[in-house]
Amino acid sequence: MRKFNFRRPVMIILCFTLIFMALLTVRPSVTYACSCVVPAEPLEALESSTAVFVGKVVKIKEPRGTIISSADPVKVTFEVGSSWKGVEGNKVTLTTALSSASCGFEFVEGESYIVYANDNREGDSGKLVASLCSRTKLLASASEDLKELGPSISAGTPTATPEVTSNHSPKSGAGNNGTTDVEGKPAADSDSFPLVNVGISGVIIVLIAIVGAVLYRRRDGGTRKK
Repeated sequence: MRKFNFRRPVMIILCFTLIFMALLTVRPSVTYACSCVVPAEPLEALESSTAVFVGKVVKIKEPRGTIISSADPVKVTFEVGSSWKGVEGNKVTLTTALSSASCGFEFVEGESYIVYANDNREGDSGKLVASLCSRTKLLASASEDLKELGPSISAGTPTATPEVTSNHSPKSGAGNNGTTDVEGKPAADSDSFPLVNVGISGVIIVLIAIVGAVLYRRRDGGTRKK
């Protein structure tokens, strides 16, 4: 009677298990290139925006999960230095898409920005959203905006236009002496195409599973020949 070989089905099950675990660790992020028109001039952007303010990023909360899209919302909290419209208090939290590929503005914690935000168009009224396609930019490169927008409001009191300092923080005082303009981010490519980011750990596990299956198959073939 031929003895049944349990090792082969066990190895097959093991390989499938490794592949399944690898798929769980893969975090695809399907993204699409963002296409923006030229932003409106400062006063026109002020008129069309829900809120316009200068603030320093104090907290960024990114989405969590196995599968993350470039369009998933990121919560960004600002410490407001001054504002022109739509801001009450010294803290503002808004959302933006995770990646610039989905027109999200990639804020950096600790940096100061002039922000042009709008209401969430998905029906969540009262929630502010920032976009790469707006005039939102680093405060260091916002001299034109500060000049055109004129006096802002700080702590409920009209003040002079905030001046850009070397550490990117606004301060009271007319003019913008010592300011160095920095080029903003270029518009993203207008061609839409899917991109899949694969976790390195997932790829390694899949390769290990494939190598293991090949080695076992050769070993099993050699055993049969004997």
